[in-house]
Amino acid sequence: MISKKAVVVVVSAMTCFALVGTLVAYAAAIPAEAEYIGSKKCRMCHMKEHKTWKATKHASNFDTLKGDEVKNPDCLKCHTTGYGKPGGFVSVEATPALKGTGCESCHGPGSEHRKAAKSSPKFPGGAKNINKVPQNACIQCHNPHVNQKARVAKLRAAAGG
Repeated sequence: MISKKAVVVVVSAMTCFALVGTLVAYAAAIPAEAEYIGSKKCRMCHMKEHKTWKATKHASNFDTLKGDEVKNPDCLKCHTTGYGKPGGFVSVEATPALKGTGCESCHGPGSEHRKAAKSSPKFPGGAKNINKVPQNACIQCHNPHVNQKARVAKLRAAAGG
C-alpha cells in the first residue's frame, strides 16, 4: 500500500514540473528583442483595463516598500515590472515607469505588441503579439504555501525595521 506521504511527494513533484514547464514555455514565447515599455504606454490603447488595474494594489505596491526594501531583490521581483530581466526595472531613478506590478509583469514586455499595433491601420496584428497570461502566473509572487505578511514581518524584523 502506498503511503499518504509518498502520494504527497509525487503530486508535489508533478506540480513543480508542470509549473517549471509552463514558465519555460511562457519565457520562450517572449521575443528576444521585446522591451519593457511601462503601463502608461499600455493605457494609450487599453484605457478601460488600465483604469481597472490602477485601482488595484498592484499599481501602487512599490510604495509599500520601506527603507532598503526598495533595493532588495527579494522585494523588487514582485513589487516592480521586469526586475532582473533584460530591460526591466533597475531603480526608481533609472526606470521609474516600471515601479509597481504593471501590465508587463504578467503579459511580458510590450514593445512588440505596441509596434505591431502601430504598424497596422486596422490593428489586427497587435493582439497576436502580446503574451496571454499563464494560468499560474500569479504564484510567482502569490505563493499559497507562504504567509506573505508573516514573511515580510520576519524580513523587516531581521533588518531592524
